[in-house]
Formats: sequence, C-alpha cells, structure tokens
Amino acid sequence: MYCRRAVKEDIQDIRDIAVQSWHDTYEGIIPREVQDTYLDKAYSKERLEESIDKANMFVCEKAGHTIGFASYFYDSPFTAEVSAIYVLPGAQREGVGSALMRHLWSHMQNVKELYIDVESGNEKAENFYLMSGFELETEFEEVFEGHRLRTKRLCMKAENEKLHRV
Repeated sequence: MYCRRAVKEDIQDIRDIAVQSWHDTYEGIIPREVQDTYLDKAYSKERLEESIDKANMFVCEKAGHTIGFASYFYDSPFTAEVSAIYVLPGAQREGVGSALMRHLWSHMQNVKELYIDVESGNEKAENFYLMSGFELETEFEEVFEGHRLRTKRLCMKAENEKLHRV
C-alpha cells in the first residue's frame, strides 16, 4: 500500500471512489438523489482539478490501483480539518483509512487540533475516528442539499498519543 499526493490523472479514480463510498456509506442516512446532487457538484472534474491544485489531497494505491483518497485544509495556523477520507467498500477494514490518516498527519505543519465532521448514523466512520483518538466535541443539525442531518464534530488534540500511531 502506498500513499501519495493526488495528481490530475487521479480525478476519475477519486470520483469513482467517492461515488461508491457515498452510496455504500450513506444508504439509509442520506437519500440517493441528495447524494448524487452533491457528488455531481463536489466531485466534478473542474472542482477536483481545483482541489488538487489548491488543497492537500492524497490517494492510496494497492497493486497499482487507487483504493482510497483523503484531503484536509487548515482552519488556522494551528487547526486543520479532514475534509474527506474515502476508501472503496471492498478495501475497507484493511488499514487504508489508517494509512491515509498517517499520511495526512505527516504533511500537516504545527497542527495542534484536527477536526472532522461525521454524520450521525455513519457508525463505521465514527468508530474508526474514535478508535484513532478523536473525541466528540459537539453535535449539531445542518441542512445538506435540502436534507436535514445530525452531524457530530470530532476533535483530536496533538498531544494525543494515538495521533502519531493512527
């Protein structure tokens, strides 16, 4: 397994992983048409080109195939947020998410707090992050593409030993 910075040639793989992961993860949580509306916008070729140019986006490969991707952005010089971490459903529970988290962390500079938002009902992701050392900070309601969701904001502090062992 190998993680590296995403390049424009990865766009189709990233989009495919996003679509497959979203449909697998959010079935029963977010209606399919809401998912597809969001995915069409957030993972369009133009949006992904911009993200690859401006963001910290990485992919994970195994046997020459892209099986996951992740990205983050800085909220401030000392805080960052994981904006995406998705793994093909067939490659989940094989350490890909952990490898991507380690890779993200290795690229962050001076980050003291790392945040991620997880939709209530996404128990696989929530358990992964809690086992990785994140803690529940707050819960809130939001409207996502016209659909009401309950979201959990998780935080990991830099002094957490697990942060370096994810």
